[in-house]
This record gives sequence, structure tokens and C-alpha cells, in this order.
Amino acid sequence: MVKKKRFLLIHLANINSTNIGNGALIDGLESTIEEDFPVPVDWLREPWDDYTFNFTDFDEAFVNKVNSSDGLIVGGAVAFNGRNYNQYTGTRFELPFELWPKIKKPVIFYGLSYRHWKGQKYHHLDKLKITIEKILEAPNMMLTLRNDGTKKWLLEMTGIQSDEILDVPDSALFVRPDLDSIYTEFMDGVKNVMIAFNDEDPKYRFDDSLSKKDEMIFSRDHVVESLVTVMEQLAADYHINYILVPHYFDDYRMITTFLERTRPQLAHQSMVSTGLCRVKDAGYFFGRYTHADLAISMRVHSMSPCIGLGTPMVAYTTQNRMIDFMDCIGLNDFYANAFLPNSGDELYRRANYILENRDAVRKQFSDTRYKLRSDAKNFHQRIFDFIS
Repeated sequence: MVKKKRFLLIHLANINSTNIGNGALIDGLESTIEEDFPVPVDWLREPWDDYTFNFTDFDEAFVNKVNSSDGLIVGGAVAFNGRNYNQYTGTRFELPFELWPKIKKPVIFYGLSYRHWKGQKYHHLDKLKITIEKILEAPNMMLTLRNDGTKKWLLEMTGIQSDEILDVPDSALFVRPDLDSIYTEFMDGVKNVMIAFNDEDPKYRFDDSLSKKDEMIFSRDHVVESLVTVMEQLAADYHINYILVPHYFDDYRMITTFLERTRPQLAHQSMVSTGLCRVKDAGYFFGRYTHADLAISMRVHSMSPCIGLGTPMVAYTTQNRMIDFMDCIGLNDFYANAFLPNSGDELYRRANYILENRDAVRKQFSDTRYKLRSDAKNFHQRIFDFIS
């Protein structure tokens, strides 16, 4: 029985970010909850990034704001990154423990994820374990993690295993594209191929000391050189227009390295780059993806929106959570591990298959999206019942 005619929900998310993946997360979460709840939802967006960068504090004022609403949604961003300044909880949700009992309204941790690397110290790991225990013990809190292996990672880090920790679909799958904008970087009569780079955390992502001869090559040079070789091969096979698509500032470093190793003719005549966008422009940014014949995605939030949008895509992975995500949703034929010695051959084979079978790929992505959207709808019913 519906008791309220509408809900006021606070959405803690990276509202002010220029990493456009946050825009996909926010839009996908809010739009699907609005579709699935039987009553209207009013959103009060709270900028999580302002708390991270100390423009404001997790304090009693924050608690009072939550208590004046119908509930708090802690959005599905990277929450577990092990930074040394996360001294209170070992997470980016840095509300001191003494204030937790003062929250009287429901709190849903929605699809949280991790960004932590082998060999990297996780600061305040003891506090992370306490945080998870407190969430699981609290009757007004629900903990859900992104379906990208975060649950497995959390078990390895804390030893905590619980059936109350749920896996939920990455909300960025459901970003709504702007279908009316005009994107002049695309060309008629050619294969338009978008490339989304990722050069975040290069010290740990490309730690070549972890390489094993003839098994894994973790060097950044190997990853970039293999990508260059594949782009050259595809350009020899097809008339191609490459669109380089940075999602955040880090990506420009890799774009520069990539261009330094690319034939001048290819860069001069067959490549163009886009720029960054803010969260508010997520529809415009991801509308671009709907025009691509193929996307080569090194970023999580190039990969998952492509699946949701039906954009033919191969993930060029440099992160376990990308592989775990693709395996989890049954799309293990659509990624190439960038650290394998033959990563270029694998990437070329998968990209070529997609360009020759785009309709079949779109159908497979559409079927996957349908299943994940159904999972999200069922999860949202649980949220609604929890808040009600």
C-alpha cells in the first residue's frame, strides 16, 4: 500500500565532476528509479565531490539534511579507493561513526565500486571493515555493490561475506542519450570508430614489475603499441574515421603517446578528437556514442554505456573489474585483455568481427540490456519497499 504521494530523495553523487562517467551513473540511476517507482520522485542532488575535496564536511548538518528527506541514495561511484585522507571510514563516505546513529531515514548504498590495485596500500583498511559491518548491522541501511567484482574484492580485503550485500547493475548502462544533437566529427561512407582511452593511476595500472615472460605484459608501452598496430591494420582493411574520445584529463596523456606512435598520414587525415563535458551534458556526450560503428573502450563508463545504448563495442581492458563485469553479464567475447602478449591480435579479431556483424552485436547487447534492466527494476522495488 502506497503511503506517500511522492518521495524526496537525496542523491549523493559526483555532481560537479568533469569525468563524464559520473554523468552516466547519475542519469541512469535517477531515470530508472523514476520509471520504476509507483510515485513521483523529487531529487535533491548533494555533490559528493565537494565533500571529497573538503569544500564541505560530513557533519551534523549533513545528517539533518538526510533526516529532512525520505531517504539517502549514495550513488554508484568509486567509493573504495584507499586514500590516506579517508580517515574516518576508509571510504569516500566519510561520515564519522559517532554520527551514524543520528540518521533516522533509510540509506541505500547503490552499486558502489572500487579502484584499488595490486601492490597499492589501502589506507585505513581497519576502518573500511568497520564501515561495512556497521552498514550491515543498521536496520535503516542497505549495501549494494556494482556487478563488476567489487563483492569479491571486498571479501578479499575485509573477510566479510554476507547475503545482505547485493550485486546490482551498473546504472551507467541506462544513461539517456541526446538523439537530436549534431556531431560533425562523424563522416558519411566510412566506418566511424571511437576510441576511449584510460590513463588513470598509471603507476599501478601499468606496473611492469608484475609482468611474467610470455604470460602477461603490464607495461604501458605494450598496451599503446598494440593499440596503434590494430588501428593501423583496421585502417588498411576499411575506410575509417577515428574519433578519439577522452572521458577525463588523464586520457590526454595516453592520446599524446598514441599519436606519437601513429603514422602521420593516419593522424592527419583520419583522426579527430573530442573534448570533455560536465555531468549536466551526459546526454549530449553519450549521444555521440549512438553514431559509432564501433567503440574501443578502455574506460568502464565507455564500455557499459555502449552495451546499454546498443553501440558495437570491444573493451580493451587494463583493469580486473572490467573483465569481471563482462564475464558477469555474459559478454566475454567482447573484450581483449590489453596485458596479454597477443593483445593486439585479440583486439583486432574482435574489432573486425564487430565491424562485419554489427546488427548481430547490437541484438546481443539489446538482449543483455533487457535482462539487466529487469534486474534493476526488481532492485528498485526493494528500494521502494525499504523506503516506504
